[in-house]
Amino acid sequence: DRDVTGVQTCALPILLERYPNLRGMLVDREASIEAAAAHFNGSATADRCELTTADLAEGVPPGADVYMLKHVLHGYTDDKAVAILRYCRAVIPSTGSLLVIEFVLPDVVAAPSPELVLRFMSDLNMMVVTGGRERSEREWLQLLEEAGFTLVRNIPVPELAVSILEAHPMPR
Repeated sequence: DRDVTGVQTCALPILLERYPNLRGMLVDREASIEAAAAHFNGSATADRCELTTADLAEGVPPGADVYMLKHVLHGYTDDKAVAILRYCRAVIPSTGSLLVIEFVLPDVVAAPSPELVLRFMSDLNMMVVTGGRERSEREWLQLLEEAGFTLVRNIPVPELAVSILEAHPMPR
């Protein structure tokens, strides 16, 4: 059995439904947890998912083997994103994994690309609204390493225009 701490309401129920041996914890701000409760209460996975109110910019709850951050870090500056990743690093076991699910920008754009429009529009939105931004794989690698993680692999999910960046904690 593995414990998964997930951020993003839609991903965690799917994982719990698909893998009946998993237990999960959804961590988010109060309003999001209240909205998520309507989806979980009475569901087949309700007994395997804890809903926890927390601000990841202040800390990450311990107790999971896998931490999943979906569309979280792009809303933060590099310094704040590294702080959140360090909170994850502080509680993740040495054999644990971190999954960062985000848009990944190319290092260089040589020509117009319709499939990149969503990512660049999100980048502009993040910069204007939150001060965050979308990042390239190289930039994600730097943030992860600064926080004490090794990027193991980048798994593109083209149908969602995102990547799953799998990282493991560096030895202390």
